[in-house]
Amino acid sequence: MDPTPHGTSHREALLAHLTEFLGDQYVIATDTTVPGSATGPDVSSGLPAPIDLAVFAPSEQVPHATLVTLGLSESPMRTESGEEYRLELLMGLPAGWPGIDPPQPELLEQNPNSWPLHLLRDTARIPGEDGSTLDWGHSITNLGTCYDPSVPFTGALIGPPYGYPPQLMNAPTPAGGVQILAVLPATDEELALRVSVPSGGDMVLDRLERAGVTAVLDPARESVTDGPAPWRLHVLLREPAEHLGQVLEGVLPNMAEQLGAQGIDEFVLPIGPEPLRWRVGGRFAPSALADDLELAVLPEQELAVLREAITSHATVLTLSPERPGDGATVAGATAMAQLLVETGKALAVWLPHQRHLTTAAQFTADIAAELPTTCRAHPDLASDDSARTAGLAALGGTEVRFAAPGLSAAERIDHLHRMVADCVEEVAVVPAAGQQARVAGTTYELRLGAVVTAGVGPEVPEAVLEQVLEMVPTGPR
Repeated sequence: MDPTPHGTSHREALLAHLTEFLGDQYVIATDTTVPGSATGPDVSSGLPAPIDLAVFAPSEQVPHATLVTLGLSESPMRTESGEEYRLELLMGLPAGWPGIDPPQPELLEQNPNSWPLHLLRDTARIPGEDGSTLDWGHSITNLGTCYDPSVPFTGALIGPPYGYPPQLMNAPTPAGGVQILAVLPATDEELALRVSVPSGGDMVLDRLERAGVTAVLDPARESVTDGPAPWRLHVLLREPAEHLGQVLEGVLPNMAEQLGAQGIDEFVLPIGPEPLRWRVGGRFAPSALADDLELAVLPEQELAVLREAITSHATVLTLSPERPGDGATVAGATAMAQLLVETGKALAVWLPHQRHLTTAAQFTADIAAELPTTCRAHPDLASDDSARTAGLAALGGTEVRFAAPGLSAAERIDHLHRMVADCVEEVAVVPAAGQQARVAGTTYELRLGAVVTAGVGPEVPEAVLEQVLEMVPTGPR
C-alpha cells in the first residue's frame, strides 16, 4: 500500500471529510487492475474508474480499522426518478485484523485476511461493469466467490454505516454531495427475505439494526432471520400510503387511528400461535409478477385490468405469518384483503406461494364461489393430463395432484379445487391422506404417492421425486 498516488479536488475533499470522523492516519491501497489507475481515471478510455481503498488505522474516534472506497463517486449514478447521486462504500474491520491492524502486507496475500478488501472493491466495481446502480437497501447476490469459506455470507446489502457517526454519511465535495454507505455482508436467509416483499431491503436493514449488527465486520455473526415467511399475501393498493393508518382508514377505523397516530408501517397482530404481520411499503416491478401473470386464467378483459394494476399500483400491503405454523391465519389474511377490495382500496391480490395473481374483482368472486383460500390449482407442468395445487406445502401440508385424461384442464382444476375445499372444510387447514369427498358425482380419496417433477428453473434444476397426495376415484359417478 502506497501513500495517496493522486489527489483531485474531489478526492481531497472526500478524504478531508473522512479524516474528520476516522482520524488522519490512513494509506491508499491502489487499484492496479484498471489501466491508468496510478494517474487517475481516464474518462476518454471508456474503462471504469479504478477503485482505490482508503485504509484508516484505528484512532481515538474509531477504535478499529475502516476501509472506504475511492473512485465509485467519480461517476454519478441516477435514481429511478432521474436524480443524480454519488456514492462511496465503507466497511469496518475488527481490531487486530491480520494484515491491517497492524499493517503487514504479506498477511494480506492470504484469502482469510484479504477477502473484505476484495468484497468492498468488487461491489464498488458493479456500476462501472454493467451500468447498474448501488443504493440504500440494494442487495448483491453474486458475491459468493469473494468470501472466505469460513464465513456464513453469500451476498451483501447496501445500508447505513451502523456504529459510525451519522454525519459521516454525507461528504461535501466540489462535484456535489457524496453518500458514504456500508457494505453489510448478508446470509442466504437475509437475502431471501429482502426479495420476498417490496422494499425488503429496509426490512432486513431494520432487523440488522435491532440485532445490534454494525458496519464493523463480524465474520461469525448469526443470521438475523430464518428467511421469508412460508406464505405471503400481497394486496396491490390503488393509493400511496406511508403508514398502516392510511391503509386501514375506512376499513378498521379504530386500528387506523392507533397506527396512524404513531406512523407505524409494520405491525404484528397477536392472534393465536401464528401472529399475522402487516407491512405497507414499496411497489412491485412488473417483472417480479411476470411468471405468475402467465398462469392467470382470466377473461381477456380481466387480464387487461390485471396488467394495468401491476403497472399502476401505488404501494403494497403484505400479510404474512410472524412465524411458521399450520396456516391457520390464512383465513384472516384473506378476510383483510377482501375488506380492502370492498372499500375500493385494492387493485389486485398476489399469493406467490400459490402462484396465484388475480384482480380484486376476481378475488372476491373466487371467495363467493367457495374456492379454497389455502391453495390454488394449476395445470401440472410435468404432465399434460393432470392438475396440481400450489400453496399447501407452505402451510406444512402436501400438495395434491389429480390426473384425469378424459377431462379438460379447466375441469381438472375445478375438481381439484372442490376436493381440497371439502377436505379442508371438514377437518383442518390442509388436507391429509385418507380423506374423501364427492365431486361431480364421483367419490375421491386422497392417497399418498410420489411423482417425478421435471426441472423448472434454478430452484429445481433437474428432475426430482416429490411426495404428493393423489386424488383417486373410489366410487361411481
